[in-house]
Amino acid sequence: MQMDPIAAEKAALRAKMHALRDAIPPETRRAAAEALAMKAALPAFRAFLPKPGGVIAGFIPIKSEINPLPLMKRLAGEGFRLALPRITKEGLVFHAYEIGQELAPGQMGTREPYPDWPVAKPDLILAAMLAFDRNGARIGYGKAYYDRAFAANPGARRVGIAYALQRIDAVPREAHDALLETVFTEE
Repeated sequence: MQMDPIAAEKAALRAKMHALRDAIPPETRRAAAEALAMKAALPAFRAFLPKPGGVIAGFIPIKSEINPLPLMKRLAGEGFRLALPRITKEGLVFHAYEIGQELAPGQMGTREPYPDWPVAKPDLILAAMLAFDRNGARIGYGKAYYDRAFAANPGARRVGIAYALQRIDAVPREAHDALLETVFTEE
């Protein structure tokens, strides 16, 4: 059986972007996470924030993803409530999270909230990715978790966070691929 041309293009792009991102030295990754956290002070970033006390859904980085925890810690310090996703058969379920809480082992090598933690409805979803373009298209790991999470939370703002080197000219898209409103990087 022959692979769909867009699926084949996405698979090749995933392999290329994994290798590119994995090549970032650990000290550069740490500096990028801190630089990203500083973006929280910028008017362009603040325009996407919910009202004080709103829920911001982040993620625990896997593999070589940019680490959103310094940004999340800063936002929690400003009074925003945090949430993290838990992977289920139906998709991502967001649960309330406080910095430093012990997490359960999750799928894909991540850590996630325990199932009995309170469910949270995000006002802003910070999304991880492998690549993005200037139009807000993103490519992840191919499970459509974030596409389904965006559909399940239509009122939530959709903001990607990534390394600048993850920006490409055009991400191949299919009908189910949801667009981000913007992407913030360390640059």
